[in-house]
Amino acid sequence: MVEKRTCEVEVVDLTESMEAQLAAELTELCCFAFQRETSSEDWTVSLVLTSDDHLARLHDEYMGNPEPTDIMTFPDDEQPGGDIVISVEQAERQRHEDAWPLAQELRFLALHGVLHLTGWDDATEELRAAMLDRQRALLAEYQNDPLRSR
Repeated sequence: MVEKRTCEVEVVDLTESMEAQLAAELTELCCFAFQRETSSEDWTVSLVLTSDDHLARLHDEYMGNPEPTDIMTFPDDEQPGGDIVISVEQAERQRHEDAWPLAQELRFLALHGVLHLTGWDDATEELRAAMLDRQRALLAEYQNDPLRSR
């Protein structure tokens, strides 16, 4: 018998602005993506929604760049998983580029974090384009999956 993989996602909303339904959906989406991207690992992830100021401090501390960014990931060295930290303010600004709601931008960024934790890199334009394509494909798969909870 094949052992079922586990996926634990804790959503931490430091902005106190997210509805419980979206938090549950982001949890489900992350687990969906981990199952598509990996074969056997159990995943434990914290998905942190925060402010520009907080993420800019992390960006400066870990990357030496004090500018705000949309997302950072921090892999766990001990087990599969880690932290995905998203600036809700930056997500709100950049959602207009794709003309979609904030919730959709948060889904897209959460998938970006999952891909980073599973080994994807976006250090070059070609790698970034491939990663963005994969995010779009995963999002479409998830939203069209008849087995997901609604």
